[in-house]
Amino acid sequence: MRLIDTTDARANAGMRTIVSNSKAERESLLAGKFRIQLLGMYFSEVGPEWSSEGKLQADYLNHIDITLSGRRQVVAGGRVYDLEPGQVWFLPGNTPVERRCEEPCEVLFFKFSSEWLPGVDPLLDWPARGPRMAGVVEPDEWREWLDEDRARSVANLLLLRGRLLSWFATAVPELDEVISGHLETHTQFTPVFQLIEQNLGARLRLGDLAKVYGTTAEAFSMAFVRSTGITPKAYLTRRLNQEALRWVINTDLKMKEIADRLGFSDEYYFSRFFQKLNGSAPSRYRREFRGR
Repeated sequence: MRLIDTTDARANAGMRTIVSNSKAERESLLAGKFRIQLLGMYFSEVGPEWSSEGKLQADYLNHIDITLSGRRQVVAGGRVYDLEPGQVWFLPGNTPVERRCEEPCEVLFFKFSSEWLPGVDPLLDWPARGPRMAGVVEPDEWREWLDEDRARSVANLLLLRGRLLSWFATAVPELDEVISGHLETHTQFTPVFQLIEQNLGARLRLGDLAKVYGTTAEAFSMAFVRSTGITPKAYLTRRLNQEALRWVINTDLKMKEIADRLGFSDEYYFSRFFQKLNGSAPSRYRREFRGR
């Protein structure tokens, strides 16, 4: 089909450009490559068992949290945050918090990761990360999402993605600074991150990463730590755990199948790896997460 613009030029008389790729080239580049990967949308009825009993706990995924009923608190950096009904909170991953809850609560929440470079979430190492309020909603509006048929339609998923992006941008207005600072320290390792994403699994070794970077393993490890603040092994472990969580939470695959997909020698090695990072064995984690 041939496309022809037949709009009369007079229709654009008096037009002025507010935003365009040429006027905001840098910002368009940052925004265009930034991605939010939604792991899932979940509903939970919790009570005192949600409390962490004074312990600081964290996971490797970012959360958007909507309180439908009841009141809870999270404590981060010595500051107490009240999670009230109708409030939307952004809870970044890799952020230790204490959880407090003394009454029944209904919670709708989203787990997601973000990336600009492949597989690298700039929020996990962002120095200013912490709980931030992202908006206010009418709880009854979001109870409608408990109908799974509604949650699966293409139009509604697009609307949902738009809301998530809006909340995220509200919670992190300095996102361009976060990404820019992240790229300054991480861009030199782009080939390394690409290799990790293409071959993500327990069989990847430091030597494989050093080879694509073009130095010895020792020199690569020193450069990586100096720039990113984390060792290559710790980054690989974190990234592998993110993928393991995705398979455990969102699929019904047997643990042996997940272990095989992630390159573990057997499911027992995978189970030990998962339990060390997440506090419980993968099968138990799946049961507790799904409430059955």
